[in-house]
Amino acid sequence: MIGPGGVVVIDTKQYRGRLRLDHYGLLWHGRHPLALTLHAVRPEADEVLGIAEVQVAAVVAVHGSSVPWGRVDTDGVTVIPARRVSDLLQALPPVLGPERVAWLADRARLRFRPAA
Repeated sequence: MIGPGGVVVIDTKQYRGRLRLDHYGLLWHGRHPLALTLHAVRPEADEVLGIAEVQVAAVVAVHGSSVPWGRVDTDGVTVIPARRVSDLLQALPPVLGPERVAWLADRARLRFRPAA
């Protein structure tokens, strides 16, 4: 997503059951730690446009499972229920002007091909 609130990479995950946060701050799905999943999202966000001076937020939108306290921020990744993505994006303070949004959108169009 590229807009006035900045650049956000949103990865979606489908889980059954509950996610839980342990006393070390690690997020788990059942007996499986989600650290590797979350660590994979951060580099994807950093590489998405290939522009070092543009900060990119990383979000994991979870379907089918509850997220502890409705939101977990860990290792530079925000984990939220998928139904709250719109609220999160709308709450971002404006950090990019219209010209910068247009330039970044053009950059994204050049970097990514349309789905076939």
